[in-house]
Formats: sequence, C-alpha cells, structure tokens
Amino acid sequence: MAINYNTDLGDTLDLGRDYVSVLKDGLNVSPDPTQVKPADVLQYPLDVEVDHQDMLLIRIFKQIENPLNLTGDKGIVKFQTDSKGNKIGVTSIDPVLEKDERFHKKLSDPEANSLKKDSKYIWLPIPQQISDSLTVGYSEDTLNPLQAAGLALADAAIKDPAKALKNTTEIASSIFRSADRVGSGTMNAIKSILSATAINQLGANVNPQSLITRSSGQILQSNLELLFNSVTLRSFPFVFDFTPRDPKEGDMVRRIIRTIKMATVAKKGNGVFINSPDVFQFEYVSGGENKHPFLHNFKLGVLENVSIDYTASGTYATYQDGTPVHIRMSLILKEINPIYMEDYADHPDGVGF
Repeated sequence: MAINYNTDLGDTLDLGRDYVSVLKDGLNVSPDPTQVKPADVLQYPLDVEVDHQDMLLIRIFKQIENPLNLTGDKGIVKFQTDSKGNKIGVTSIDPVLEKDERFHKKLSDPEANSLKKDSKYIWLPIPQQISDSLTVGYSEDTLNPLQAAGLALADAAIKDPAKALKNTTEIASSIFRSADRVGSGTMNAIKSILSATAINQLGANVNPQSLITRSSGQILQSNLELLFNSVTLRSFPFVFDFTPRDPKEGDMVRRIIRTIKMATVAKKGNGVFINSPDVFQFEYVSGGENKHPFLHNFKLGVLENVSIDYTASGTYATYQDGTPVHIRMSLILKEINPIYMEDYADHPDGVGF
C-alpha cells in the first residue's frame, strides 16, 4: 500500500546548513565540502537541533593498526645491555595498551586528520530504554591442607633444588616428620590419598576423597573460597524507530541504515586476508558534542548484530517512493576492552561507565 508523505508535520531544515553546522561543531574541521563529504554526517530527525538536544552520537572509524612491538625502544619488554650491546637482563615489562586507549591517543594526535576525515557521524534520538550493567567473573576454589603442604614443599624445592623432594613418598615422609600432633586417623587418611595417587599413576581412576570417606566418614578441609578469575566485556542493545515524514527524511533513514550495515561487516581485503569491520564510538551528548552530565560512557566497540524490521507496525505499508512508513533498527554494541577502576579517573563526570 503506497501512502503520500505528510508534509504538514513541519518544514525540514536545509541539509546543507545542517551539515555545515554539524561538521563545524562535531569534527572540528573547516566546513569545506572538499574536505568532508556531506554523506559523512547523518542525523534523524532532520529538523532536530543537535546543539540544543540530548542525542546519541555514533562515530564510525576505520580499524586502527595494532603494532605489537615486543622489543626495542618502543617495545613492551625493555632489556639491559652490556658495553657490547648484548642483552644481559630484563629491566621492565610495560603493559600492553588497550585498543580503546590506542584509539583515543591517536585520535587526539593533531596529525590524525585522516582518521577524522574518514569517519562518519550519525546523530540519533536517545533510545527509550537506557541501562548499563557491570559484571565481574568469580569462581569457587578449594585448597586442602595436603595441597597447601605440597605447595610449601614445591616452593622450598624451587629455592633449594638440591634438597628438593622428588616423589610423593618423600613428600609424605616430610609431612609425617613435621606433623608431630597428627593422629593415627589423619595418618591413615593421608596414606589412602597417597595410595590412590600411586594407583592412578598406573592408569586407574580412583578418587582419593572417596577412599577417605569410605574408611572414616570424613572429608578433607576444602578451605572453599570465592576467587576473582576474570574481567568481562559489556554489551548494549539499542532500538531505534524511524517514521520518515517526507522524501528527504526517508532518504536520510535509508542512508543511516546502509552506513551502519556497511560498517558492521568485514572487508574482503587483498584476497589473502579479510579486513576487520569498522569500530564504533557511542556517546550520549547534551547540546552538540558536550558529554551528557549524568549518563554512562561507552568504550570503543563493534556492532555484533544489526537487525532491521521494515514492517515495525505489523503491516506492510510504504510511501510512493517505496520507503516503509515505519522501520525499527536494533543494534547490539559490544565493547572491545573491559572496564577498570582507573577508567573512572579519566571520566570524573556523571556515573562514569
């Protein structure tokens, strides 16, 4: 069903004037059309004044190179050398810069005009649902007394290899010699563990803990504890509804969808390697490119999923030029690097991340 655009909803602003304003305030470059093409800055709705509205600003950049220099003046590992230039020891090991840190460091470089020139800016209304969450990985872990004793003996062996105990029997003997107050029941339990360990070396599958439980009804003190084991990456879902009101706005919606799709997929490259998709920097802004004073920040990320519903109202309906009357775009942004406490020091305003 073809529907006429409703031009009574309000006059749209001239695109050329919008582009010059956004380029001047957003890219910090001269609004010369020979420097940055108008297609590099997109916004919806067309008549929104980005300098006076809270918006979601999406910046799209090409992937930056990640030279992983292990040695040398700019390398991660620094060596001490003798008078002949021979490496005689490691003096320091520097941390590997995250991609988010490398990106913003390069972006702040005055010579990074090519990175800005090749970028694309998309201004969209802030979604109706805004939320963030932080997840940290923890896991349960145990360490029984015999394992702790074995670790102590192993540490002693590293410090003094000449006196290292070379087998389980010698370890057990050492435990027995140092355990003056260990009762006969405990001794028998330890012997059961060592017996099961010896049998397992021959290919059997005997659980030492089950032997102790069978013989005495006891279990080893597990010293169960919850331990930190990993950091995680955040994901954010976004849903945008487009209801274009005139041909210009319909064409703008088409270009926004096409631009995001193209930046999400990989590139063929030179035939040997496949190049990575572009990276996305999402940011809630308040009046131009000013950071929102309260809402959370995003790290550099990629779009894991882009879903477009061209019949968002449940019925197929288009304008005369074929533009659907209601389009819903769903995105899933995943950050490239995890969040650390030090990141909050770099973003003292608002809630941080």
